[in-house]
Amino acid sequence: MSDFQFAMEREIYQQPEVIEKLLENYVSFDNKILVDTPEKAQKICFIASGSSYHCCVIIAEMMKTSLGLDAEAFYSGEFFMSDKANWKKRLFVFVSQSGETSDTLAVMKRVLEKTDNTLCISNTINSTMWNLAKYKIYTMAGKEDSIASTKALSAQIFCAMLLILAIRQKQGENVSQEIEELKCLPNFIRRQLNSHDEIKKIAKDLSEYDAIEILGSRIFYGLAKEGALKIKETSYINTTAYPSGEFMHGHVAILNRKSAVLVLVDEIHHGVCINNIKKIYKSYNPYMVTIADKNAPEYFNELCRKHITIDTKIEVLTIFGMLVLLQLLAFECAKALGRNIDKPTGLSKVVKA
Repeated sequence: MSDFQFAMEREIYQQPEVIEKLLENYVSFDNKILVDTPEKAQKICFIASGSSYHCCVIIAEMMKTSLGLDAEAFYSGEFFMSDKANWKKRLFVFVSQSGETSDTLAVMKRVLEKTDNTLCISNTINSTMWNLAKYKIYTMAGKEDSIASTKALSAQIFCAMLLILAIRQKQGENVSQEIEELKCLPNFIRRQLNSHDEIKKIAKDLSEYDAIEILGSRIFYGLAKEGALKIKETSYINTTAYPSGEFMHGHVAILNRKSAVLVLVDEIHHGVCINNIKKIYKSYNPYMVTIADKNAPEYFNELCRKHITIDTKIEVLTIFGMLVLLQLLAFECAKALGRNIDKPTGLSKVVKA
Protein backbone atom coordinates (compact mmCIF):
# COMPACT_ATOMS: atom_id res chain seq x y z
CA MET A 1 0.00 0.00 0.00
CA SER A 2 1.59 3.29 -1.10
CA ASP A 3 -1.24 5.85 -1.18
CA PHE A 4 -2.75 6.78 2.16
CA GLN A 5 -5.78 8.96 2.73
CA PHE A 6 -5.00 9.34 6.43
CA ALA A 7 -1.76 10.31 8.18
CA MET A 8 -2.39 7.73 10.92
CA GLU A 9 -2.43 4.87 8.44
CA ARG A 10 0.68 6.18 6.66
CA GLU A 11 2.51 6.47 9.97
CA ILE A 12 1.54 2.94 11.01
CA TYR A 13 3.09 1.68 7.79
CA GLN A 14 6.25 3.74 8.28
CA GLN A 15 7.20 1.86 11.46
CA PRO A 16 9.51 -0.75 9.85
CA GLU A 17 11.60 2.02 8.28
CA VAL A 18 11.78 3.87 11.61
CA ILE A 19 13.08 0.74 13.37
CA GLU A 20 15.61 0.14 10.57
CA LYS A 21 16.92 3.68 11.02
CA LEU A 22 17.29 3.19 14.76
CA LEU A 23 19.14 -0.09 14.26
CA GLU A 24 21.48 1.56 11.78
CA ASN A 25 22.28 4.41 14.16
CA TYR A 26 22.33 2.66 17.53
CA VAL A 27 23.68 -0.86 16.87
CA SER A 28 27.25 -1.21 15.61
CA PHE A 29 28.48 -3.85 13.16
CA ASP A 30 29.83 -5.84 16.14
CA ASN A 31 26.53 -5.56 18.07
CA LYS A 32 27.49 -2.81 20.50
CA ILE A 33 24.54 -0.67 21.67
CA LEU A 34 25.42 2.98 21.06
CA VAL A 35 22.99 4.84 23.31
CA ASP A 36 23.67 7.28 26.11
CA THR A 37 23.86 4.96 29.12
CA PRO A 38 23.71 6.21 32.72
CA GLU A 39 25.55 4.78 35.68
CA LYS A 40 23.73 2.09 37.62
CA ALA A 41 20.86 3.34 39.78
CA GLN A 42 19.06 1.61 42.63
CA LYS A 43 15.68 2.65 41.27
CA ILE A 44 14.49 3.88 37.88
CA CYS A 45 11.48 6.18 37.67
CA PHE A 46 9.81 6.52 34.26
CA ILE A 47 7.68 9.63 33.91
CA ALA A 48 5.37 10.48 31.00
CA SER A 49 1.83 11.15 29.84
CA GLY A 50 -0.52 9.60 27.27
CA SER A 51 0.96 6.99 24.94
CA SER A 52 4.46 7.78 26.23
CA TYR A 53 3.30 6.61 29.66
CA HIS A 54 2.31 3.25 28.17
CA CYS A 55 5.85 2.94 26.82
CA CYS A 56 7.01 3.48 30.40
CA VAL A 57 4.69 0.78 31.78
CA ILE A 58 6.02 -1.76 29.27
CA ILE A 59 9.67 -0.87 29.82
CA ALA A 60 9.43 -0.71 33.63
CA GLU A 61 8.14 -4.28 33.62
CA MET A 62 10.99 -5.34 31.31
CA MET A 63 13.50 -3.62 33.60
CA LYS A 64 12.21 -5.67 36.51
CA THR A 65 12.33 -8.99 34.68
CA SER A 66 15.54 -8.63 32.67
CA LEU A 67 17.64 -6.47 35.00
CA GLY A 68 16.07 -7.15 38.38
CA LEU A 69 15.91 -3.40 38.93
CA ASP A 70 13.33 -1.56 40.95
CA ALA A 71 11.55 0.29 38.15
CA GLU A 72 8.22 2.08 38.19
CA ALA A 73 6.16 4.10 35.71
CA PHE A 74 4.40 7.29 36.79
CA TYR A 75 1.88 9.53 35.10
CA SER A 76 3.46 12.99 34.99
CA GLY A 77 0.40 14.53 36.62
CA GLU A 78 0.46 11.96 39.43
CA PHE A 79 4.14 12.00 40.35
CA PHE A 80 4.78 12.94 43.99
CA MET A 81 8.18 13.90 45.39
CA SER A 82 8.84 12.88 48.97
CA ASP A 83 11.49 14.70 50.96
CA LYS A 84 12.44 11.37 52.53
CA ALA A 85 13.48 9.72 49.23
CA ASN A 86 17.15 9.22 48.31
CA TRP A 87 17.09 11.10 45.00
CA LYS A 88 20.80 10.64 44.28
CA LYS A 89 20.37 6.87 43.84
CA ARG A 90 17.52 7.18 41.35
CA LEU A 91 17.54 7.57 37.59
CA PHE A 92 14.63 9.59 36.20
CA VAL A 93 13.63 8.77 32.63
CA PHE A 94 11.37 11.32 30.94
CA VAL A 95 9.61 10.17 27.76
CA SER A 96 8.00 12.69 25.42
CA GLN A 97 7.55 12.86 21.68
CA SER A 98 7.88 16.65 21.54
CA GLY A 99 10.10 17.16 24.57
CA GLU A 100 7.71 19.94 25.55
CA THR A 101 4.86 18.04 27.25
CA SER A 102 3.89 20.53 29.94
CA ASP A 103 3.18 18.28 32.93
CA THR A 104 6.18 16.02 32.19
CA LEU A 105 8.43 19.07 31.87
CA ALA A 106 7.13 20.44 35.17
CA VAL A 107 8.12 17.21 36.95
CA MET A 108 11.54 17.25 35.30
CA LYS A 109 12.24 20.75 36.59
CA ARG A 110 11.28 19.70 40.12
CA VAL A 111 13.48 16.59 39.92
CA LEU A 112 16.44 18.68 38.74
CA GLU A 113 16.27 20.56 42.02
CA LYS A 114 17.24 17.26 43.72
CA THR A 115 19.45 15.47 41.17
CA ASP A 116 20.79 15.76 37.63
CA ASN A 117 20.53 11.98 37.08
CA THR A 118 17.98 12.40 34.29
CA LEU A 119 17.49 10.79 30.89
CA CYS A 120 15.26 12.06 28.08
CA ILE A 121 13.78 9.84 25.36
CA SER A 122 12.40 12.21 22.76
CA ASN A 123 11.63 12.68 19.09
CA THR A 124 12.88 16.27 19.22
CA ILE A 125 16.49 17.34 19.55
CA ASN A 126 16.95 20.72 21.27
CA SER A 127 13.55 20.60 22.92
CA THR A 128 13.41 21.87 26.50
CA MET A 129 13.54 18.38 28.03
CA TRP A 130 16.35 17.36 25.70
CA ASN A 131 18.48 20.32 26.72
CA LEU A 132 17.84 19.85 30.43
CA ALA A 133 18.58 16.09 30.56
CA LYS A 134 21.99 14.68 31.42
CA TYR A 135 21.48 11.64 29.17
CA LYS A 136 19.53 11.65 25.91
CA ILE A 137 18.16 9.19 23.33
CA TYR A 138 16.76 10.52 20.06
CA THR A 139 13.93 8.38 18.68
CA MET A 140 14.29 9.48 15.03
CA ALA A 141 10.64 8.81 14.15
CA GLY A 142 10.25 11.91 11.99
CA LYS A 143 7.27 14.23 12.06
CA GLU A 144 4.04 12.58 13.22
CA ASP A 145 0.98 14.41 11.90
CA SER A 146 -1.81 12.26 13.32
CA ILE A 147 -2.81 13.13 16.87
CA ALA A 148 -2.97 9.40 17.67
CA SER A 149 0.69 8.45 18.12
CA THR A 150 1.89 5.30 16.36
CA LYS A 151 5.41 5.39 14.91
CA ALA A 152 6.65 7.81 17.59
CA LEU A 153 5.51 5.40 20.31
CA SER A 154 7.10 2.38 18.61
CA ALA A 155 10.36 4.31 18.38
CA GLN A 156 10.17 5.17 22.09
CA ILE A 157 9.62 1.54 23.08
CA PHE A 158 12.42 0.37 20.80
CA CYS A 159 14.88 2.96 22.15
CA ALA A 160 13.96 2.04 25.72
CA MET A 161 14.63 -1.62 24.90
CA LEU A 162 18.04 -0.59 23.57
CA LEU A 163 18.64 1.20 26.87
CA ILE A 164 18.00 -2.04 28.75
CA LEU A 165 20.41 -3.95 26.52
CA ALA A 166 23.03 -1.20 26.82
CA ILE A 167 22.88 -1.43 30.62
CA ARG A 168 23.21 -5.21 30.43
CA GLN A 169 26.20 -4.88 28.08
CA LYS A 170 27.81 -2.42 30.47
CA GLN A 171 27.44 -5.03 33.21
CA GLY A 172 29.36 -7.52 31.07
CA GLU A 173 26.43 -9.58 29.75
CA ASN A 174 26.34 -11.05 26.26
CA VAL A 175 23.12 -9.77 24.68
CA SER A 176 23.86 -10.81 21.10
CA GLN A 177 20.76 -13.02 20.90
CA GLU A 178 18.50 -10.19 22.04
CA ILE A 179 20.08 -7.85 19.49
CA GLU A 180 19.50 -10.36 16.70
CA GLU A 181 15.85 -10.54 17.76
CA LEU A 182 15.57 -6.77 17.47
CA LYS A 183 17.11 -6.91 14.01
CA CYS A 184 14.18 -9.12 12.94
CA LEU A 185 11.65 -6.45 13.91
CA PRO A 186 11.32 -4.44 10.67
CA ASN A 187 10.39 -7.43 8.51
CA PHE A 188 8.30 -8.91 11.30
CA ILE A 189 6.24 -5.71 11.51
CA ARG A 190 5.80 -5.79 7.73
CA ARG A 191 4.31 -9.28 8.08
CA GLN A 192 1.88 -8.02 10.73
CA LEU A 193 0.75 -5.26 8.37
CA ASN A 194 -0.27 -7.99 5.93
CA SER A 195 -3.09 -8.77 8.40
CA HIS A 196 -4.72 -5.43 7.65
CA ASP A 197 -7.68 -6.90 5.73
CA GLU A 198 -8.42 -9.38 8.53
CA ILE A 199 -8.20 -6.58 11.11
CA LYS A 200 -10.58 -4.46 9.04
CA LYS A 201 -13.28 -7.14 9.29
CA ILE A 202 -12.86 -7.43 13.07
CA ALA A 203 -12.89 -3.64 13.46
CA LYS A 204 -16.18 -3.46 11.55
CA ASP A 205 -17.70 -5.80 14.15
CA LEU A 206 -16.14 -3.95 17.10
CA SER A 207 -17.36 -0.59 15.82
CA GLU A 208 -20.94 -1.73 16.47
CA TYR A 209 -20.34 -1.90 20.23
CA ASP A 210 -20.70 0.97 22.71
CA ALA A 211 -17.91 -0.40 24.91
CA ILE A 212 -14.81 -2.54 24.48
CA GLU A 213 -12.82 -4.11 27.31
CA ILE A 214 -9.16 -4.98 26.64
CA LEU A 215 -7.37 -7.44 28.94
CA GLY A 216 -3.64 -8.03 29.34
CA SER A 217 -1.13 -9.05 32.03
CA ARG A 218 2.05 -7.27 33.17
CA ILE A 219 3.88 -6.00 30.07
CA PHE A 220 0.79 -6.77 28.02
CA TYR A 221 -1.37 -4.68 30.36
CA GLY A 222 0.69 -1.72 29.16
CA LEU A 223 -0.21 -2.74 25.60
CA ALA A 224 -3.87 -3.11 26.60
CA LYS A 225 -3.83 0.45 27.98
CA GLU A 226 -2.30 1.75 24.77
CA GLY A 227 -4.84 -0.14 22.65
CA ALA A 228 -7.68 1.27 24.75
CA LEU A 229 -6.36 4.81 24.35
CA LYS A 230 -5.94 4.45 20.59
CA ILE A 231 -9.49 3.13 20.07
CA LYS A 232 -10.95 5.69 22.46
CA GLU A 233 -9.25 8.76 21.00
CA THR A 234 -9.86 7.86 17.34
CA SER A 235 -13.31 6.22 17.36
CA TYR A 236 -14.72 7.60 20.68
CA ILE A 237 -15.81 4.07 21.69
CA ASN A 238 -15.70 3.71 25.48
CA THR A 239 -12.67 1.41 25.71
CA THR A 240 -11.10 0.34 29.00
CA ALA A 241 -8.01 -1.75 29.80
CA TYR A 242 -7.82 -4.17 32.72
CA PRO A 243 -5.21 -6.57 34.09
CA SER A 244 -6.44 -9.99 32.97
CA GLY A 245 -6.74 -11.46 36.47
CA GLU A 246 -8.21 -8.35 38.08
CA PHE A 247 -11.01 -8.06 35.53
CA MET A 248 -12.82 -11.01 37.09
CA HIS A 249 -13.08 -9.21 40.46
CA GLY A 250 -16.21 -7.17 39.92
CA HIS A 251 -15.22 -5.39 36.72
CA VAL A 252 -16.55 -8.28 34.66
CA ALA A 253 -20.09 -7.13 35.52
CA ILE A 254 -19.73 -4.50 32.77
CA LEU A 255 -20.41 -7.36 30.33
CA ASN A 256 -24.07 -7.30 31.45
CA ARG A 257 -24.24 -4.39 28.99
CA LYS A 258 -23.47 -4.75 25.30
CA SER A 259 -19.68 -4.94 25.30
CA ALA A 260 -16.95 -6.61 23.30
CA VAL A 261 -13.84 -8.15 24.87
CA LEU A 262 -10.35 -8.15 23.40
CA VAL A 263 -7.79 -10.35 25.20
CA LEU A 264 -4.03 -10.02 24.73
CA VAL A 265 -2.62 -13.45 25.51
CA ASP A 266 1.04 -13.92 26.43
CA GLU A 267 2.82 -17.21 27.01
CA ILE A 268 3.41 -16.76 30.75
CA HIS A 269 -0.30 -16.18 31.38
CA HIS A 270 -1.88 -18.76 29.05
CA GLY A 271 -3.48 -20.58 31.99
CA VAL A 272 -4.95 -17.44 33.56
CA CYS A 273 -6.31 -16.31 30.20
CA ILE A 274 -7.94 -19.65 29.44
CA ASN A 275 -9.64 -19.80 32.85
CA ASN A 276 -10.91 -16.25 32.56
CA ILE A 277 -12.11 -16.67 28.99
CA LYS A 278 -14.01 -19.82 30.01
CA LYS A 279 -15.79 -17.91 32.78
CA ILE A 280 -16.56 -14.95 30.53
CA TYR A 281 -17.85 -17.20 27.79
CA LYS A 282 -20.05 -19.23 30.15
CA SER A 283 -21.54 -16.26 32.03
CA TYR A 284 -21.81 -13.59 29.31
CA ASN A 285 -20.83 -15.00 25.89
CA PRO A 286 -19.81 -11.57 24.53
CA TYR A 287 -18.19 -10.84 21.18
CA MET A 288 -14.66 -11.86 22.13
CA VAL A 289 -11.37 -11.54 20.22
CA THR A 290 -8.00 -12.93 21.27
CA ILE A 291 -4.56 -11.92 20.01
CA ALA A 292 -1.99 -14.50 21.08
CA ASP A 293 1.56 -15.68 20.57
CA LYS A 294 2.39 -18.77 18.54
CA ASN A 295 2.41 -21.06 21.59
CA ALA A 296 -1.19 -20.33 22.54
CA PRO A 297 -3.38 -23.48 22.71
CA GLU A 298 -5.92 -24.08 19.97
CA TYR A 299 -8.51 -23.98 22.73
CA PHE A 300 -8.83 -20.23 22.25
CA ASN A 301 -10.44 -20.82 18.86
CA GLU A 302 -13.30 -22.70 20.48
CA LEU A 303 -14.33 -19.89 22.84
CA CYS A 304 -13.64 -16.71 20.86
CA ARG A 305 -15.42 -15.21 17.89
CA LYS A 306 -12.06 -14.27 16.37
CA HIS A 307 -8.58 -15.54 17.21
CA ILE A 308 -5.43 -13.91 15.80
CA THR A 309 -2.11 -15.72 16.12
CA ILE A 310 1.11 -13.74 16.02
CA ASP A 311 3.60 -16.06 14.37
CA THR A 312 6.45 -15.90 16.89
CA LYS A 313 7.53 -17.30 20.23
CA ILE A 314 9.81 -14.31 20.96
CA GLU A 315 8.42 -11.85 23.52
CA VAL A 316 9.85 -8.68 21.96
CA LEU A 317 8.36 -9.55 18.58
CA THR A 318 5.04 -10.43 20.21
CA ILE A 319 4.94 -7.02 21.91
CA PHE A 320 5.42 -5.14 18.65
CA GLY A 321 3.12 -7.48 16.76
CA MET A 322 0.27 -6.81 19.19
CA LEU A 323 1.03 -3.08 19.17
CA VAL A 324 0.73 -2.84 15.39
CA LEU A 325 -2.49 -4.88 15.29
CA LEU A 326 -4.03 -2.67 17.99
CA GLN A 327 -3.08 0.42 15.98
CA LEU A 328 -4.76 -1.02 12.88
CA LEU A 329 -7.85 -1.95 14.92
CA ALA A 330 -8.15 1.59 16.25
CA PHE A 331 -7.70 3.07 12.80
CA GLU A 332 -10.28 0.79 11.17
CA CYS A 333 -12.83 1.25 13.99
CA ALA A 334 -12.60 5.01 13.53
CA LYS A 335 -12.83 4.67 9.76
CA ALA A 336 -15.90 2.44 10.01
CA LEU A 337 -17.59 5.08 12.18
CA GLY A 338 -16.63 7.95 9.89
CA ARG A 339 -14.55 9.77 12.51
CA ASN A 340 -12.03 12.54 11.90
CA ILE A 341 -9.15 10.09 12.35
CA ASP A 342 -6.14 12.40 12.26
CA LYS A 343 -7.73 15.22 14.23
CA PRO A 344 -10.22 13.80 16.77
CA THR A 345 -12.63 16.37 18.16
CA GLY A 346 -11.23 18.29 21.13
CA LEU A 347 -7.70 16.84 20.99
CA SER A 348 -4.42 18.49 20.06
CA LYS A 349 -0.72 17.89 20.52
CA VAL A 350 2.63 19.52 20.01
CA VAL A 351 3.94 18.21 16.66
CA LYS A 352 7.67 18.33 16.06
CA ALA A 353 10.21 16.33 14.08
